[in-house]
Amino acid sequence: MSFDRNSREFNDTRLDTWKAIAQYLGRSSRTAQRWHSEYGLPVHHLGGDASSVFAYADELELWLRQRDRAISENKVRSGHVSDAGMLVAVKKRQLQSLAPSDIESIQGTEREAADLVTRAQRLWESLSAANLSVIARIYRKAIDLDASNARAFAGLAQALIAQAVLGNLHPSAALLPAEAALERALEIDAGLFEAQCAFAMLKLLLFRDWDGARKLLDEALLHRPEAGQALVGRALLAIGQGSLSEASDFLRRASIERPLNSSVAELLCWVEYLSGSVESALGLIAEARETGHSGAILDTVEALSSVLVTGPLAQVDHLESMTASTSHNHALFGVLGFAYGRIGQMDAAREALDSMTRLGLAGTFDFAYPIALTYWGMGNRPEAVKWLEQSYKHGSLWSLGFKTDPILADLREDDAFHAFFELHRYPETDLSINNKEDRESEMPSMPYIA
Repeated sequence: MSFDRNSREFNDTRLDTWKAIAQYLGRSSRTAQRWHSEYGLPVHHLGGDASSVFAYADELELWLRQRDRAISENKVRSGHVSDAGMLVAVKKRQLQSLAPSDIESIQGTEREAADLVTRAQRLWESLSAANLSVIARIYRKAIDLDASNARAFAGLAQALIAQAVLGNLHPSAALLPAEAALERALEIDAGLFEAQCAFAMLKLLLFRDWDGARKLLDEALLHRPEAGQALVGRALLAIGQGSLSEASDFLRRASIERPLNSSVAELLCWVEYLSGSVESALGLIAEARETGHSGAILDTVEALSSVLVTGPLAQVDHLESMTASTSHNHALFGVLGFAYGRIGQMDAAREALDSMTRLGLAGTFDFAYPIALTYWGMGNRPEAVKWLEQSYKHGSLWSLGFKTDPILADLREDDAFHAFFELHRYPETDLSINNKEDRESEMPSMPYIA
C-alpha cells in the first residue's frame, strides 16, 4: 500500500516514540534502537535530535518483509528460524564489499572469539566464586571481538547470574545486565541451549516465574539429561518448592557431571542445612573442605549450622574472627548480628545493622537477608519479615530457602510471615517429584561431594 505523506491515512500510521515503534514491532525499545543502528530499521529523527524519533508503519512493514525473507533463506537449527538468519545475511553483504585481506582479518577475529568462548566454557567445569569474574571477562572480550557470537552473550548472562547466586554481586547489579545479554543471545539464536538455561534462571530469580522456569529446565534436561546448568537450576527450583530431597538429587547428579565445581558442593551443604539436619550439614561441610571446596555459601552455612547446634554464645568469638578475615562475605555479618541479638548484646547488634545498612545502600552487595537475620536475633519480628521480603524482591539465593530455613523456624509462625508467603506465592511442593524412594530407585548410589 502506498501513502501520501500529507494525507490523513498516512498520518494515522505514524509512530512518534521508541516505545510506540517497539510495541508495533513486538520488541523492546532497546531492541528497536539496536535494529535501527545495526540493521537500518527505518526510523527518522526530528531535526537531528537522537531522542525525538518517528516511523511510518508502511516503511516498518516493508523492512520486516525484507527481514523475513533474509531469515527464511538462512534457517538455523534444523529448520528453526531465528534472527541469526538476518545476521548471516547482513554479514554476507558486508563481506561481498570487502577486500580479501579484510575478510581474512574478520574471520580471524571471529575464530579468536570462538576460542575464547571455548576457554570460558572449560572454566565452568571448575566453577567457583573466585574464577567467575575471569569467566565474565573472557566472555566480554569475545563479544568485543564478535558481536554476533550468541554463545558469548549467553555465557556472559550465565556468568552474571552465577555471580548473583554466589554473592559476588548484588542481584540487581548482576541480573539486569544478564537480562540484556540474554536478550541479545536469543535474538541471534533463539534455540541456543545455554541461552535457554540462562532464561530459566532469570525466570526463577528475577521474574519469579516458577512455572516458566520449570518448563524451560525440564525441556533442557529432556534434551541433555546431565547438563550441569540445568540440573543446578532445577535444584534451586526444588529448594523454592521445599522439595529438598529432590534438590539434593539434582545437585548430586550435577556434582558427578562437574566434580570440580565448588558451587555445586556449596549448594549441597546448604540443602542439607535447609532439611534441618544441621549436624549432618556440618559433617558435609568438613568433607567438602577436605576435598578442596570453599566459598561464601559454605562459610555462611557452616556459621548458621554451628549457631543452631552449639548456641549463639559459643560461636560469637569464632564468628567475629570469620567476619574479620572474610569481609567480602556479607551474609556472615547477619549470622554474627543474629548471635549478638540472641545473647543480649544489643549495642553490638545495632552497630552491625548500621554497618550493613550503610554498605547495602552502596548497592554493591545484597545485605537484605543478613539484616533480616540480625533483626530476628534481636526479636524484632516486623523488621525481620520486612527485610526478608526485600531479599525476595532482590532475587537473592537465600530467599529461595525461606520455606525451610531452620533459623527462621519460629518466625514462620508469625502472621506477617504468612502474609508474605501468601503475597509472593512460592512454588507449591510437587509430591510426584518429592518421593525419595521412587527417585532413588531410578538412580545409582552416588556420593554427596565428589
